Order: sequence, then C-alpha cells, then structure tokens
Amino acid sequence: MSTGAIIAIAVGGTVIFGAAIVAFVLWIMRMNKRQEAGALARLAEESARRGWKFEERNDSYCAVYNEADTYIQQSLVSQVVNPGDPLAGRLRAIEAHEIISGTHRGRPFLAARFKVTRPGPGSSLAQAIWVQAPGRGPALQISPSAGVANRVNAMAGQGDLQFGNPDFDNRWEVHTGDERFARAVLATQVTNFLATDTRQFRGFTLLGANLDFFDQVSDYRDPKELIPALDLRCDLLDLIPRSVWA
Repeated sequence: MSTGAIIAIAVGGTVIFGAAIVAFVLWIMRMNKRQEAGALARLAEESARRGWKFEERNDSYCAVYNEADTYIQQSLVSQVVNPGDPLAGRLRAIEAHEIISGTHRGRPFLAARFKVTRPGPGSSLAQAIWVQAPGRGPALQISPSAGVANRVNAMAGQGDLQFGNPDFDNRWEVHTGDERFARAVLATQVTNFLATDTRQFRGFTLLGANLDFFDQVSDYRDPKELIPALDLRCDLLDLIPRSVWA
C-alpha cells in the first residue's frame, strides 16, 4: 500500500471518529434539553396545583443562604468545616437562581441554586433544598461517622456525642455548638429513624430554622426528585419533639 493511501485512510479514520464524537455530544445535548423541558413542564403543573412559585433569579434569597452561614460560624460546626480561622473559608451567596418556594405537607420550603464566593478569586454553585422548622436553634450537623478515627478520639476522651443507640452512634457523628439542643433534637425516635431509614443520604444540617439533607438530587426542579427530597426533610421534622422549639 502506498504512503498516500495510508495517509488517506488515517485522515479518513480521524474525520469519521471526530464526526462520531460530535454526533454523540449533540445527542447528549438534545437529550439533556428534552429532560430539562420535561422537568420544567412537570414543575409548572405541580406549581399550579400546589401553589408553588418559581423564579428564574431573585438575589434577595441570598440573605437566607448567608444567614444560615452565620449559624455555622457561631458553632462548633465551624471548627469541623473550617478549622483555624472561622472566617477563612466563609461562603457568601451573591446570586440566587431557579428558586422554587411554597409549602409541602404544611411546611414552608425553599429550593434554589446559589452562586457563592469565598475569600479569594473564583466562585462556585451551591444547591439548597430547605424545609423550615417550627423554630430556630443552634447549628446542628449530622455526618457519616469517621469509623476507626472516631473510636480513637473516643478513647482519648475527645469522641463524638453518644446517644445509646449503637446503630446510630456507629454510623453518624454529631457536631453542634449546643449539646443540650442536639440531644433534644435527636430524641429516640429521631436516632432510630436515622439509623434505619433506607433512603440514600449522608446526613443533614439544621441551621437556624432551615433543614437540609446531604442527599442525591440531580435536578430539584423536577417534582419527581423534589417531592421525595421534601418528604425526607418533613419526615425528620415530624419526629422532632415539639418541645424543642418552645
């Protein structure tokens, strides 16, 4: 085979491969657009039925995000998230996009995507699905247990709070600026729920009156994902003793 033929075959193969890549990318983009259109259509239907409100952008909601951040900075959660200078990694919301607000099971909620900044260059996106508790309290964060490291800390007298439920104590760590509040929130029925519920989540935060879970929600604008996420949050709030908010 001549050199020219080899070059022609190589070039032709490259062109075909490149065209296939372009076609695949375009197919993915069209599929994503169809999925987005379907999600927004379902959202419009549910919003009309439930009285929800959707806003493309409203930066006034940044105050809600930034207020929650102050609860973190005022508690021991800040030492976990931002060791050292509590202001070193502080996040501030500067834009709020695709906001959904309303009530679910009688509880006000807010779901949004925020553009956030920290000291220094650059910004990132942060998603929140907050359901409002009946009252406000100190910051409380539940996160997966560190396992061996957690047991070593316990032996050194620096362990996590324990609640007498091995399934809960071995699975979760509790971070708070107020142990009394944490113990009031994490009543027996709550720790049982967190120890046994089969839904996929990696803990939650309760900042002021806003409860959010670390759960897998790829597109909160889709009621197929938003409603189960709201149910998870409401299920937990339903179990917290009313006396906590007195």
